Amino acid sequence: MPARLISRLPGSGPFCTRRHPVNQAREDLHPLIAWLFGLRGPDLKWELDTARAFAALLGHPERRFPAVHVAGTNGKGSVAAMVEAIARRAGLRTGLFTSPHLVCPTERIRIDGAPLALDEFLARIGSLRRRVAEGLHAGRLPRHPSFFEMMTGAALDAFAEHGVDLAVVEVGLGGRLDATNVVCPAVSAITTIGLDHRKTLGGTLQAIAAEKAGIVRPGVPVVLGAVPAPAVDVIERIARRRGAPVHSTPHEVAVETHADGRLALRTPEAAYGPLRPGLAGDHQVGNAAVAVRVAELLRARCGIVLTPETIEQGLAGVRWPGRLERLDGTRPEVLLDAAHNVDGIRSLARYLGTLPRPAAPGRRALVFGLTEGRDPLEMLEPLARLVGAVVAAPPATSRAIAPARIVAAARRLGLEAAEASGARAALESARRIAGPTGEIVVAGSLYLVGDARRELLGLSGAGHPRRETVPPLADDRPRPARNT
Repeated sequence: MPARLISRLPGSGPFCTRRHPVNQAREDLHPLIAWLFGLRGPDLKWELDTARAFAALLGHPERRFPAVHVAGTNGKGSVAAMVEAIARRAGLRTGLFTSPHLVCPTERIRIDGAPLALDEFLARIGSLRRRVAEGLHAGRLPRHPSFFEMMTGAALDAFAEHGVDLAVVEVGLGGRLDATNVVCPAVSAITTIGLDHRKTLGGTLQAIAAEKAGIVRPGVPVVLGAVPAPAVDVIERIARRRGAPVHSTPHEVAVETHADGRLALRTPEAAYGPLRPGLAGDHQVGNAAVAVRVAELLRARCGIVLTPETIEQGLAGVRWPGRLERLDGTRPEVLLDAAHNVDGIRSLARYLGTLPRPAAPGRRALVFGLTEGRDPLEMLEPLARLVGAVVAAPPATSRAIAPARIVAAARRLGLEAAEASGARAALESARRIAGPTGEIVVAGSLYLVGDARRELLGLSGAGHPRRETVPPLADDRPRPARNT
Protein backbone atom coordinates (compact mmCIF):
# COMPACT_ATOMS: atom_id res chain seq x y z
CA MET A 1 0.00 0.00 0.00
CA PRO A 2 1.21 3.58 -0.58
CA ALA A 3 2.77 5.40 2.32
CA ARG A 4 0.33 8.25 1.97
CA LEU A 5 -3.32 8.52 1.10
CA ILE A 6 -3.94 9.28 -2.55
CA SER A 7 -7.32 10.79 -3.50
CA ARG A 8 -8.36 11.35 -7.10
CA LEU A 9 -10.30 14.46 -7.86
CA PRO A 10 -13.56 14.48 -9.78
CA GLY A 11 -14.21 17.32 -12.16
CA SER A 12 -12.22 18.74 -15.02
CA GLY A 13 -10.34 21.66 -13.50
CA PRO A 14 -7.42 21.74 -11.08
CA PHE A 15 -9.70 23.13 -8.36
CA CYS A 16 -13.33 22.01 -8.10
CA THR A 17 -15.51 24.74 -6.62
CA ARG A 18 -18.82 22.96 -6.03
CA ARG A 19 -19.95 23.28 -2.45
CA HIS A 20 -21.27 20.67 -0.05
CA PRO A 21 -24.78 21.52 1.23
CA VAL A 22 -24.03 20.91 4.90
CA ASN A 23 -21.21 23.44 4.89
CA GLN A 24 -22.83 26.33 3.05
CA ALA A 25 -24.43 29.36 4.64
CA ARG A 26 -26.81 28.34 7.42
CA GLU A 27 -29.94 29.22 5.46
CA ASP A 28 -28.91 26.67 2.82
CA LEU A 29 -28.44 23.79 5.26
CA HIS A 30 -30.76 20.84 5.53
CA PRO A 31 -33.06 21.78 8.45
CA LEU A 32 -31.88 18.87 10.60
CA ILE A 33 -28.22 19.68 10.00
CA ALA A 34 -28.86 23.35 10.77
CA TRP A 35 -30.63 22.35 13.98
CA LEU A 36 -27.75 20.05 14.92
CA PHE A 37 -25.11 22.72 14.28
CA GLY A 38 -27.20 25.13 16.35
CA LEU A 39 -26.48 22.99 19.42
CA ARG A 40 -22.86 24.18 19.34
CA GLY A 41 -21.96 26.98 21.69
CA PRO A 42 -19.12 28.39 23.78
CA ASP A 43 -20.99 28.36 27.10
CA LEU A 44 -22.04 24.72 27.30
CA LYS A 45 -21.61 23.06 30.67
CA TRP A 46 -18.80 20.51 30.71
CA GLU A 47 -20.08 17.48 32.64
CA LEU A 48 -20.92 13.81 32.14
CA ASP A 49 -24.39 13.63 33.70
CA THR A 50 -26.20 14.54 30.49
CA ALA A 51 -24.26 11.99 28.41
CA ARG A 52 -25.06 9.28 30.93
CA ALA A 53 -28.73 10.22 31.03
CA PHE A 54 -28.83 10.35 27.23
CA ALA A 55 -27.31 6.85 27.01
CA ALA A 56 -29.95 5.60 29.45
CA LEU A 57 -32.69 7.29 27.39
CA LEU A 58 -31.45 5.39 24.32
CA GLY A 59 -31.50 2.08 26.19
CA HIS A 60 -27.75 1.96 26.81
CA PRO A 61 -26.56 1.05 23.32
CA GLU A 62 -22.95 1.32 24.56
CA ARG A 63 -23.44 -1.91 26.54
CA ARG A 64 -24.06 -3.96 23.41
CA PHE A 65 -20.48 -4.04 22.09
CA PRO A 66 -16.91 -3.85 23.41
CA ALA A 67 -15.02 -0.66 22.69
CA VAL A 68 -11.53 0.73 22.36
CA HIS A 69 -11.43 4.21 23.90
CA VAL A 70 -8.65 6.50 22.62
CA ALA A 71 -7.57 9.81 24.18
CA GLY A 72 -4.54 12.03 23.65
CA THR A 73 -3.40 15.49 22.63
CA ASN A 74 -2.22 14.33 19.20
CA GLY A 75 -2.49 11.05 17.34
CA LYS A 76 -5.72 9.77 18.84
CA GLY A 77 -7.59 9.90 15.53
CA SER A 78 -4.78 8.13 13.70
CA VAL A 79 -4.56 5.41 16.36
CA ALA A 80 -8.33 4.96 16.26
CA ALA A 81 -8.20 4.60 12.47
CA MET A 82 -5.36 2.06 12.71
CA VAL A 83 -7.12 -0.07 15.32
CA GLU A 84 -10.34 -0.03 13.28
CA ALA A 85 -8.47 -1.02 10.13
CA ILE A 86 -6.79 -3.92 11.93
CA ALA A 87 -10.09 -5.15 13.37
CA ARG A 88 -11.84 -4.85 10.01
CA ARG A 89 -9.00 -6.71 8.30
CA ALA A 90 -9.59 -9.51 10.82
CA GLY A 91 -13.18 -9.79 9.62
CA LEU A 92 -14.87 -7.96 12.47
CA ARG A 93 -17.83 -5.68 11.87
CA THR A 94 -16.51 -2.36 13.11
CA GLY A 95 -17.78 0.99 14.26
CA LEU A 96 -15.56 4.08 14.33
CA PHE A 97 -16.43 7.40 15.97
CA THR A 98 -14.05 10.31 15.48
CA SER A 99 -14.11 14.10 15.53
CA PRO A 100 -14.17 16.63 14.08
CA HIS A 101 -15.34 16.01 10.54
CA LEU A 102 -13.53 17.56 7.60
CA VAL A 103 -16.32 17.88 5.03
CA CYS A 104 -19.54 16.28 6.26
CA PRO A 105 -20.68 15.26 9.77
CA THR A 106 -21.47 11.76 8.51
CA GLU A 107 -17.68 11.17 8.47
CA ARG A 108 -17.70 11.01 12.26
CA ILE A 109 -19.70 7.76 12.32
CA ARG A 110 -18.36 4.87 10.25
CA ILE A 111 -19.55 1.30 9.88
CA ASP A 112 -16.99 -1.11 8.41
CA GLY A 113 -14.85 1.86 7.39
CA ALA A 114 -17.53 3.77 5.46
CA PRO A 115 -19.35 6.90 6.69
CA LEU A 116 -23.05 6.58 7.39
CA ALA A 117 -25.17 7.27 4.32
CA LEU A 118 -26.62 10.78 4.46
CA ASP A 119 -30.19 9.46 4.43
CA GLU A 120 -29.51 7.20 7.41
CA PHE A 121 -27.69 9.98 9.24
CA LEU A 122 -30.59 12.41 8.81
CA ALA A 123 -33.17 9.79 9.81
CA ARG A 124 -31.16 8.92 12.91
CA ILE A 125 -30.73 12.56 13.97
CA GLY A 126 -34.44 13.16 13.41
CA SER A 127 -35.31 10.18 15.60
CA LEU A 128 -32.92 11.29 18.36
CA ARG A 129 -34.34 14.81 18.24
CA ARG A 130 -37.82 13.45 18.97
CA ARG A 131 -36.54 11.16 21.72
CA VAL A 132 -34.66 14.04 23.36
CA ALA A 133 -37.81 16.17 23.34
CA GLU A 134 -39.73 13.35 25.01
CA GLY A 135 -36.93 12.79 27.51
CA LEU A 136 -36.81 16.47 28.47
CA HIS A 137 -40.58 16.52 28.88
CA ALA A 138 -40.42 13.44 31.11
CA GLY A 139 -37.57 14.86 33.20
CA ARG A 140 -35.14 12.13 32.12
CA LEU A 141 -32.48 14.57 30.89
CA PRO A 142 -30.90 17.33 33.01
CA ARG A 143 -30.55 19.53 29.90
CA HIS A 144 -30.62 19.29 26.12
CA PRO A 145 -27.60 17.36 24.78
CA SER A 146 -24.97 19.45 23.00
CA PHE A 147 -23.87 18.91 19.39
CA PHE A 148 -21.10 16.55 20.45
CA GLU A 149 -23.35 14.67 22.88
CA MET A 150 -25.94 14.22 20.13
CA MET A 151 -23.26 12.96 17.74
CA THR A 152 -21.92 10.56 20.38
CA GLY A 153 -25.42 9.24 21.06
CA ALA A 154 -26.07 8.85 17.34
CA ALA A 155 -22.82 6.89 16.93
CA LEU A 156 -23.46 4.52 19.83
CA ASP A 157 -27.07 3.98 18.68
CA ALA A 158 -25.88 3.24 15.13
CA PHE A 159 -23.19 0.84 16.32
CA ALA A 160 -25.72 -1.12 18.38
CA GLU A 161 -28.26 -1.20 15.56
CA HIS A 162 -25.70 -2.33 13.01
CA GLY A 163 -24.47 -5.05 15.37
CA VAL A 164 -20.81 -4.12 15.41
CA ASP A 165 -18.35 -6.55 16.94
CA LEU A 166 -16.08 -3.72 18.09
CA ALA A 167 -16.40 0.05 18.32
CA VAL A 168 -13.33 2.29 18.28
CA VAL A 169 -14.19 5.60 19.91
CA GLU A 170 -12.03 8.71 19.88
CA VAL A 171 -12.35 11.15 22.77
CA GLY A 172 -13.49 14.61 21.77
CA LEU A 173 -11.72 16.67 24.43
CA GLY A 174 -9.90 15.59 27.56
CA GLY A 175 -11.46 12.34 28.71
CA ARG A 176 -12.83 12.49 32.25
CA LEU A 177 -15.90 14.55 31.36
CA ASP A 178 -16.04 13.81 27.64
CA ALA A 179 -19.36 12.48 26.35
CA THR A 180 -17.61 9.38 24.98
CA ASN A 181 -16.71 8.34 28.52
CA VAL A 182 -19.94 6.35 28.74
CA VAL A 183 -18.52 3.54 26.57
CA CYS A 184 -17.55 0.14 27.95
CA PRO A 185 -13.92 -0.26 26.92
CA ALA A 186 -12.07 -3.54 26.61
CA VAL A 187 -8.86 -1.53 26.14
CA SER A 188 -8.09 2.18 26.59
CA ALA A 189 -5.26 4.19 25.04
CA ILE A 190 -3.65 7.57 25.66
CA THR A 191 -1.45 8.54 22.73
CA THR A 192 0.34 11.73 23.80
CA ILE A 193 0.05 14.52 26.36
CA GLY A 194 0.81 18.10 25.37
CA LEU A 195 -0.03 21.62 26.46
CA ASP A 196 -3.18 22.08 24.40
CA HIS A 197 -6.67 23.27 25.42
CA ARG A 198 -5.16 24.66 28.62
CA LYS A 199 -8.16 26.84 29.44
CA THR A 200 -10.35 23.75 29.65
CA LEU A 201 -8.00 20.97 30.74
CA GLY A 202 -5.47 22.82 32.89
CA GLY A 203 -2.22 24.68 32.47
CA THR A 204 0.25 21.88 33.26
CA LEU A 205 1.07 18.47 31.80
CA GLN A 206 0.03 16.89 35.09
CA ALA A 207 -3.40 18.55 35.08
CA ILE A 208 -4.03 17.62 31.45
CA ALA A 209 -2.87 14.04 32.12
CA ALA A 210 -5.32 13.74 35.00
CA GLU A 211 -8.19 14.77 32.71
CA LYS A 212 -7.18 12.32 29.99
CA ALA A 213 -6.65 9.54 32.54
CA GLY A 214 -10.33 9.93 33.34
CA ILE A 215 -10.96 7.28 30.67
CA VAL A 216 -9.05 4.66 32.68
CA ARG A 217 -11.54 2.07 33.97
CA PRO A 218 -11.12 -0.43 36.80
CA GLY A 219 -9.26 -3.50 35.58
CA VAL A 220 -9.13 -2.32 31.95
CA PRO A 221 -5.62 -2.12 30.46
CA VAL A 222 -4.44 1.24 29.17
CA VAL A 223 -1.79 1.62 26.46
CA LEU A 224 0.42 4.73 26.53
CA GLY A 225 2.26 6.33 23.65
CA ALA A 226 5.22 8.70 24.01
CA VAL A 227 3.85 10.49 27.07
CA PRO A 228 6.17 12.85 29.02
CA ALA A 229 7.41 11.49 32.35
CA PRO A 230 5.45 13.94 34.57
CA ALA A 231 2.25 12.92 32.79
CA VAL A 232 3.10 9.21 32.99
CA ASP A 233 3.43 9.52 36.77
CA VAL A 234 -0.09 10.95 37.02
CA ILE A 235 -1.62 8.34 34.73
CA GLU A 236 0.10 5.44 36.49
CA ARG A 237 -1.02 6.70 39.89
CA ILE A 238 -4.65 6.86 38.73
CA ALA A 239 -4.36 3.47 37.02
CA ARG A 240 -2.96 1.85 40.17
CA ARG A 241 -5.90 3.12 42.21
CA ARG A 242 -8.26 1.57 39.68
CA GLY A 243 -6.39 -1.69 39.22
CA ALA A 244 -5.78 -0.96 35.53
CA PRO A 245 -2.60 -2.42 33.98
CA VAL A 246 -0.45 0.16 32.16
CA HIS A 247 1.41 -0.75 28.98
CA SER A 248 3.93 1.89 27.91
CA THR A 249 4.87 1.42 24.26
CA PRO A 250 8.23 3.23 24.54
CA HIS A 251 9.23 0.47 26.97
CA GLU A 252 7.35 -2.48 25.44
CA VAL A 253 7.71 -1.94 21.70
CA ALA A 254 11.02 -1.89 19.83
CA VAL A 255 10.81 0.03 16.57
CA GLU A 256 13.15 -0.18 13.60
CA THR A 257 12.73 2.29 10.75
CA HIS A 258 14.13 1.82 7.25
CA ALA A 259 15.40 4.47 4.86
CA ASP A 260 12.71 3.55 2.34
CA GLY A 261 9.91 4.36 4.82
CA ARG A 262 9.22 0.83 6.02
CA LEU A 263 9.14 -0.02 9.71
CA ALA A 264 9.39 -3.12 11.86
CA LEU A 265 7.92 -3.53 15.33
CA ARG A 266 8.68 -6.06 18.04
CA THR A 267 6.44 -6.41 21.10
CA PRO A 268 6.55 -8.88 24.01
CA GLU A 269 4.21 -11.06 21.94
CA ALA A 270 5.33 -10.92 18.29
CA ALA A 271 7.36 -9.27 15.54
CA TYR A 272 5.76 -7.31 12.71
CA GLY A 273 7.10 -6.14 9.38
CA PRO A 274 9.02 -4.70 7.78
CA LEU A 275 5.90 -3.02 6.42
CA ARG A 276 5.03 0.26 4.75
CA PRO A 277 2.41 2.00 6.93
CA GLY A 278 -0.61 3.51 5.24
CA LEU A 279 -0.12 6.82 7.07
CA ALA A 280 2.93 8.97 6.35
CA GLY A 281 5.20 10.79 8.81
CA ASP A 282 7.60 9.72 11.53
CA HIS A 283 5.00 10.56 14.20
CA GLN A 284 2.87 7.70 12.86
CA VAL A 285 5.54 5.20 13.99
CA GLY A 286 4.62 5.81 17.62
CA ASN A 287 0.93 5.71 16.76
CA ALA A 288 1.44 2.34 15.06
CA ALA A 289 3.13 0.99 18.20
CA VAL A 290 0.11 2.02 20.28
CA ALA A 291 -2.31 0.48 17.79
CA VAL A 292 -0.41 -2.82 17.73
CA ARG A 293 -0.39 -3.14 21.53
CA VAL A 294 -4.10 -2.29 21.64
CA ALA A 295 -4.76 -5.02 19.08
CA GLU A 296 -2.73 -7.55 21.04
CA LEU A 297 -4.64 -6.75 24.23
CA LEU A 298 -7.95 -7.04 22.37
CA ARG A 299 -6.92 -10.49 21.27
CA ALA A 300 -6.24 -11.51 24.87
CA ARG A 301 -9.31 -9.87 26.42
CA CYS A 302 -11.98 -10.50 23.78
CA GLY A 303 -10.84 -13.72 22.20
CA ILE A 304 -10.53 -12.09 18.80
CA VAL A 305 -8.37 -13.92 16.27
CA LEU A 306 -5.71 -11.40 15.23
CA THR A 307 -2.66 -12.86 13.52
CA PRO A 308 0.54 -10.87 12.94
CA GLU A 309 -0.33 -10.87 9.23
CA THR A 310 -3.73 -9.35 9.96
CA ILE A 311 -2.18 -6.60 12.07
CA GLU A 312 0.42 -5.87 9.39
CA GLN A 313 -2.25 -5.66 6.69
CA GLY A 314 -4.35 -3.34 8.81
CA LEU A 315 -1.47 -0.94 9.42
CA ALA A 316 -0.56 -0.97 5.73
CA GLY A 317 -4.11 -0.42 4.52
CA VAL A 318 -5.31 2.30 6.90
CA ARG A 319 -6.62 5.54 5.43
CA TRP A 320 -7.14 8.78 7.37
CA PRO A 321 -8.14 11.86 5.35
CA GLY A 322 -6.43 15.16 6.08
CA ARG A 323 -3.39 13.60 7.72
CA LEU A 324 -0.45 14.15 5.37
CA GLU A 325 -2.92 13.44 2.60
CA ARG A 326 -1.57 14.09 -0.87
CA LEU A 327 -4.22 14.79 -3.46
CA ASP A 328 -3.45 13.33 -6.86
CA GLY A 329 -4.56 15.02 -10.05
CA THR A 330 -3.80 18.63 -9.12
CA ARG A 331 -1.19 20.92 -10.59
CA PRO A 332 0.44 22.04 -8.41
CA GLU A 333 0.30 19.10 -6.02
CA VAL A 334 -1.59 19.60 -2.77
CA LEU A 335 -0.74 18.19 0.67
CA LEU A 336 -3.36 18.47 3.42
CA ASP A 337 -2.39 18.04 7.05
CA ALA A 338 -4.56 18.54 10.12
CA ALA A 339 -1.66 19.84 12.25
CA HIS A 340 -3.31 22.42 14.50
CA ASN A 341 -1.00 22.74 17.50
CA VAL A 342 2.73 23.16 17.98
CA ASP A 343 3.49 19.44 18.29
CA GLY A 344 1.51 18.70 15.15
CA ILE A 345 3.25 21.49 13.23
CA ARG A 346 6.64 20.12 14.27
CA SER A 347 5.65 16.68 12.96
CA LEU A 348 4.59 18.28 9.67
CA ALA A 349 7.91 20.15 9.50
CA ARG A 350 9.88 16.92 9.98
CA TYR A 351 7.92 15.31 7.17
CA LEU A 352 8.41 18.26 4.80
CA GLY A 353 12.10 18.17 5.65
CA THR A 354 12.33 14.69 4.13
CA LEU A 355 10.90 15.84 0.80
CA PRO A 356 12.81 17.40 -2.09
CA ARG A 357 12.15 21.03 -2.85
CA PRO A 358 9.72 21.63 -5.74
CA ALA A 359 11.41 21.71 -9.13
CA ALA A 360 12.25 25.24 -10.28
CA PRO A 361 10.53 27.52 -10.94
CA GLY A 362 7.96 25.91 -8.64
CA ARG A 363 7.61 26.95 -5.01
CA ARG A 364 6.02 25.52 -1.88
CA ALA A 365 3.12 27.71 -0.78
CA LEU A 366 1.56 27.31 2.65
CA VAL A 367 -2.17 27.95 3.08
CA PHE A 368 -2.46 28.59 6.79
CA GLY A 369 -5.21 29.40 9.26
CA LEU A 370 -5.44 29.31 13.04
CA THR A 371 -8.01 29.45 15.80
CA GLU A 372 -7.91 31.27 19.11
CA GLY A 373 -5.29 30.15 21.59
CA ARG A 374 -2.58 29.67 18.96
CA ASP A 375 0.46 31.93 18.63
CA PRO A 376 0.99 32.57 14.89
CA LEU A 377 4.73 33.10 15.30
CA GLU A 378 5.20 29.93 17.35
CA MET A 379 3.12 27.92 14.87
CA LEU A 380 4.87 29.24 11.75
CA GLU A 381 8.45 29.13 12.98
CA PRO A 382 9.03 25.36 12.46
CA LEU A 383 7.87 25.73 8.84
CA ALA A 384 9.70 28.95 7.98
CA ARG A 385 12.66 27.32 6.20
CA LEU A 386 10.48 24.80 4.39
CA VAL A 387 7.98 27.03 2.57
CA GLY A 388 8.44 29.89 0.14
CA ALA A 389 5.30 31.88 0.88
CA VAL A 390 2.28 31.95 3.18
CA VAL A 391 -1.35 32.61 2.25
CA ALA A 392 -3.33 33.28 5.43
CA ALA A 393 -7.03 32.40 5.41
CA PRO A 394 -9.60 32.35 8.23
CA PRO A 395 -10.97 28.92 9.15
CA ALA A 396 -14.76 28.74 8.97
CA THR A 397 -15.35 29.23 12.69
CA SER A 398 -16.09 32.13 15.00
CA ARG A 399 -12.83 31.32 16.80
CA ALA A 400 -10.68 32.07 13.75
CA ILE A 401 -7.61 34.27 14.22
CA ALA A 402 -7.50 37.28 11.90
CA PRO A 403 -5.35 36.48 8.84
CA ALA A 404 -3.53 39.80 9.33
CA ARG A 405 -1.92 38.39 12.48
CA ILE A 406 -0.60 35.40 10.54
CA VAL A 407 0.70 37.64 7.76
CA ALA A 408 2.52 39.81 10.29
CA ALA A 409 4.12 36.74 11.92
CA ALA A 410 5.16 35.32 8.54
CA ARG A 411 6.82 38.56 7.52
CA ARG A 412 8.69 38.68 10.83
CA LEU A 413 10.12 35.31 9.82
CA GLY A 414 11.18 36.70 6.44
CA LEU A 415 8.43 35.02 4.44
CA GLU A 416 6.37 36.42 1.63
CA ALA A 417 2.79 36.55 2.89
CA ALA A 418 -0.69 37.54 1.75
CA GLU A 419 -4.27 37.35 3.01
CA ALA A 420 -7.25 35.55 1.48
CA SER A 421 -10.93 35.64 2.37
CA GLY A 422 -11.32 31.87 2.67
CA ALA A 423 -10.15 28.48 1.49
CA ARG A 424 -11.21 28.91 -2.13
CA ALA A 425 -9.44 32.24 -2.56
CA ALA A 426 -6.40 30.99 -0.64
CA LEU A 427 -6.04 27.95 -2.88
CA GLU A 428 -6.22 30.09 -6.01
CA SER A 429 -3.58 32.48 -4.63
CA ALA A 430 -1.37 29.59 -3.58
CA ARG A 431 -1.73 28.00 -7.03
CA ARG A 432 -0.40 31.16 -8.66
CA ILE A 433 2.49 31.38 -6.19
CA ALA A 434 3.48 27.71 -6.41
CA GLY A 435 3.25 27.34 -10.18
CA PRO A 436 2.52 24.06 -11.99
CA THR A 437 5.70 22.37 -10.70
CA GLY A 438 5.29 23.60 -7.12
CA GLU A 439 3.39 22.37 -4.11
CA ILE A 440 0.61 23.67 -1.86
CA VAL A 441 0.50 22.68 1.81
CA VAL A 442 -2.68 23.35 3.79
CA ALA A 443 -2.36 23.26 7.59
CA GLY A 444 -2.97 25.02 10.89
CA SER A 445 -6.66 24.26 11.39
CA LEU A 446 -8.89 21.24 10.92
CA TYR A 447 -11.61 23.60 9.74
CA LEU A 448 -9.38 25.07 7.04
CA VAL A 449 -8.15 21.64 5.92
CA GLY A 450 -11.78 20.51 5.67
CA ASP A 451 -12.73 23.58 3.64
CA ALA A 452 -9.78 23.03 1.30
CA ARG A 453 -10.54 19.34 0.92
CA ARG A 454 -14.13 20.14 0.02
CA GLU A 455 -13.05 22.67 -2.59
CA LEU A 456 -10.63 20.22 -4.14
CA LEU A 457 -12.74 17.06 -4.07
CA GLY A 458 -16.08 18.58 -5.04
CA LEU A 459 -19.25 16.51 -4.96
CA SER A 460 -20.58 13.35 -6.54
CA GLY A 461 -23.58 13.54 -8.83
CA ALA A 462 -25.82 12.81 -5.85
CA GLY A 463 -24.67 15.98 -4.10
CA HIS A 464 -23.00 14.04 -1.31
CA PRO A 465 -19.22 13.84 -0.76
CA ARG A 466 -17.57 10.97 -2.54
CA ARG A 467 -17.45 8.08 -0.09
CA GLU A 468 -13.93 7.28 1.09
CA THR A 469 -12.40 4.23 -0.49
CA VAL A 470 -12.49 1.36 1.99
CA PRO A 471 -9.79 -1.31 1.52
CA PRO A 472 -11.81 -4.47 0.76
CA LEU A 473 -11.41 -7.65 2.72
CA ALA A 474 -10.62 -10.78 0.76
CA ASP A 475 -13.85 -12.44 -0.40
CA ASP A 476 -12.84 -15.76 1.13
CA ARG A 477 -11.79 -14.29 4.47
CA PRO A 478 -13.95 -15.93 7.16
CA ARG A 479 -15.37 -14.03 10.08
CA PRO A 480 -13.13 -14.69 13.06
CA ALA A 481 -13.86 -17.40 15.55
CA ARG A 482 -13.91 -16.41 19.19
CA ASN A 483 -12.08 -18.33 21.87
CA THR A 484 -14.29 -19.72 24.61
